[in-house]
This record gives sequence, structure tokens and C-alpha cells, in this order.
Amino acid sequence: MTISKIKEFNALTYEQIKLNVLANLFRMLVDIYGYPKAKKNLSKIESEEIYVHFPYLKGGIIFRPHGERVIGQVVKELKDSEKPKARLNFKVKDEKIYDVIEKIIKYKSNNWSILKVFFKYILTGKVGLSILKVGTIIVLFKCLMIGDHPMYKEVDISDFSKQEQLGGV
Repeated sequence: MTISKIKEFNALTYEQIKLNVLANLFRMLVDIYGYPKAKKNLSKIESEEIYVHFPYLKGGIIFRPHGERVIGQVVKELKDSEKPKARLNFKVKDEKIYDVIEKIIKYKSNNWSILKVFFKYILTGKVGLSILKVGTIIVLFKCLMIGDHPMYKEVDISDFSKQEQLGGV
């Protein structure tokens, strides 16, 4: 390895670190919290790559569905040999990326939520997409939408006070 390659390898920029965090976040959301029905749909699009571009981070993530998992690879720019089947373009400023992704994550995994995302983010131009493979993008979004998960259910605090009065935990 040459010295320039070593420097390039060791010196991750802020943008690259943020892209790596996003790739790992997406992977963990699908692996840990993903719904079995949505994860089964991932196996249907196993050979199709999804490229999510973040212009303000000067790079993107290529997602490759593998069985019921999603593997994300951070890339600075697409090479000519890489031809993803679907493309998403997050035209959101650097500091707002996590806010948008958090709101998408909190939606329930159903068609109504996909429609909400379409009107709120795609029609307003915050998120662009390739129209050729919308089905592939919908499958990815449904895997990321975990609003039905029990951790998002509202908890009645009065239940905890009753447990304490009864001597419970």
C-alpha cells in the first residue's frame, strides 16, 4: 500500500462517518426491529441494489438485500460498473437528515404510511426517487418503518404508580 492510500484509508471525513452511521442504522433497524412480513419481501428483491444518495454528505449508500437482511456499503460516488436498480436522493441538509429519517422510521409499516411519505417528502422535493423501480423502494421503506413496534406504544404512567403501591417493581 502506498502512503497516499494509507492516508486515504485512515482519514475518514465527517461525511463518511455519518454515512457509515446511517448504513449501520438501516441495517440494525431491519435486523432487530424489522417485521417478519416486511423482511420476507426483502428476499423478493434480493438481486436488486438500492442507491441512497445524500448530496450534502457528498456520498451515498448502496443497499443490497440479502435474504431477510440489508447490507449497506458506503460509496463516495457511483462507478460506471455499479448500476443500482433503484435510486433515492435525500436532498435534505446535513443537520436535518436524522430528523427526516427518524420521522420515516416512526411511521407504521403499511400502504397509508407510504402515501404519507410520498406527500410529505417526495412531492415536496426533500426526497427524490427513480420512477423505474418504485416497488423496490417501497419494500425498503416498509422495512425501515417500525412505528407498530411495542416500544412506540404510549405507556400510561398511572400503571407504574399502581404497581409501586402494590409493592411491585
